[in-house]
Amino acid sequence: MRKRIVGMFFRRDRKLNTEIADKVMSAGYGDAKVEFMLGEEGADDTYVPPTERWGDFRRMEFAVSIGGDGTFLRAARTVRDLGTPLYGINAGRLGFLVSGKPENAVQDVKRILSGQYDLSTRSAIRCELLRRGVTAGEFCALNEIVISKGPLSHPIDLSVSAGGETLYRLLADGIIISTPTGSTAYSLSAGGPVIHPDVKCILLAPICPHSLYARPVVMAENEVIEISLSGESGEMFLSRDGLINMRLRKGDSARISLDDRGISMIKLDRSSYYNVLRKKLGWGRSSNYVKDETEHQNQL
Repeated sequence: MRKRIVGMFFRRDRKLNTEIADKVMSAGYGDAKVEFMLGEEGADDTYVPPTERWGDFRRMEFAVSIGGDGTFLRAARTVRDLGTPLYGINAGRLGFLVSGKPENAVQDVKRILSGQYDLSTRSAIRCELLRRGVTAGEFCALNEIVISKGPLSHPIDLSVSAGGETLYRLLADGIIISTPTGSTAYSLSAGGPVIHPDVKCILLAPICPHSLYARPVVMAENEVIEISLSGESGEMFLSRDGLINMRLRKGDSARISLDDRGISMIKLDRSSYYNVLRKKLGWGRSSNYVKDETEHQNQL
């Protein structure tokens, strides 16, 4: 009987996550010989297997993340290079990326093992950080790359170009370079549009720009965006998917484009993306709901 290896990624300091994982791993899966491999949190914001298990890790059929979108994003960076499909069980809060319900976790894994699922490929972005003309770091993100000032710093001076042509010069708290998947994350809070994940593009959204004319811009999928840091700014940082990766210096530049490899997400339900938006963002609720919600907030 062929051994079937399934990855399992979750934060072990969260009781609910651990309970769901234990339930999934202790369940019976008929005639299938299923081995669950637990990823350990690595230093580079990914999950890694025990050193002696790299071979098995690369043979995972699919992986399951248990938690919120943050756990899913970390797991996505892990499986990207392996081409392994990823399914998310929502044990967090909002959960745009994780659709599975904790009470259905075992049944969901059984359905995936039997091949009853669809795949959705999501675009990722890659970023090359250049310092004095030399590569100082390379990053991949499913949601966004962010260049921002430190908590007590002055606004930073940014020059943004695409295809060798200057797009705009910004004095701002920073800039978000987002995928369509990330358009419902930090970019949305910064005034960016919601973009369907099937659209191939890159979204630029300035953070608190010192100009009324610096607006979000949707770029073509084949654009290479270059962002240069100039001026006498204070602390500056580069982060991906909400996690700080590098402290930046004056004169640094970032080269960002869509990644050649997408990330495969497992879908079990047939609900549309628009239905997800309505549920997560509260669109289409009746005026009575808004009224009742407002009165409730006023009573708090």
